[in-house]
Amino acid sequence: MWLWRKFHRLMEFFDIYEIEPSFSISENELKKKYLVLQKKFHPDRFAHSSIEEQKTALINSSLINDAYQVLKEDIRRAKYLLECNGVEITNHTNPAFLMKQMEYEEKIEDHSNDKNQLLSIQKELQEELDQYKDNLTVDFDKKNFDRATNQINEFIFIDKLHLKIKEKINQLS
Repeated sequence: MWLWRKFHRLMEFFDIYEIEPSFSISENELKKKYLVLQKKFHPDRFAHSSIEEQKTALINSSLINDAYQVLKEDIRRAKYLLECNGVEITNHTNPAFLMKQMEYEEKIEDHSNDKNQLLSIQKELQEELDQYKDNLTVDFDKKNFDRATNQINEFIFIDKLHLKIKEKINQLS
């Protein structure tokens, strides 16, 4: 049976990869399954098939790629899980976190030319990212979607700061 005809439910990306809908997934297993699916459904395998089979192979391959792109990235997977559960992501951020954002921005600006200090901040941010991942795993397992929404907003900001520092460090090297 062709993939695109089989999956038309909310959790279809997880279904395609035959994994339970969860924030915590094995990226190695996901990649292995991706390679197996691409090998099985890649359009090149259907080059000598009918036009309809070629179109279907292209749709399947596209669906496999789309699912992989969403599931392999923490933020996209978290947003997808919320969407699948009918939860709208809001941009509400608590005031304490807004203060934390400002403190980080100032800290980065104050040390923008000090590679060691930036590396230290980067390490701190990575620890925070790891904590957000742990929190999101618990939130999704417990179906605490309100808390997950808040965690995602903060996670996104910390992730952006982490990338910003990485760029600054690269510029200093």
